[in-house]
Amino acid sequence: MREKERHLTNSPPLAPAPRGFIELLRDADALLELMGREPLDVVGNLAMHVTTCANDAGAHDIANAANAVSRIVSAHEGAALAGAMQRLVSAISRAQHTYHLDAA
Repeated sequence: MREKERHLTNSPPLAPAPRGFIELLRDADALLELMGREPLDVVGNLAMHVTTCANDAGAHDIANAANAVSRIVSAHEGAALAGAMQRLVSAISRAQHTYHLDAA
């Protein structure tokens, strides 16, 4: 990625994010920990909630990653779940950085 593009990617969004999305980002560590220890049906439900919340906020990277988690759970493809969860963690981490919620 070129330096100018990297700078634009890390710029704060122009419009404020919905409150629910900001709360999701603030609570992401607990949410991801919960997803790591709950049964697959609960993980799928949480992933669908994250997908909806992220779509409402226009956070398509998070929505796509959470949707992938939900699809993998629905298809009972447990072996692929770790990679999908890692993509979700990365997408959330980038959003936390963008909204300056990673400096706590």
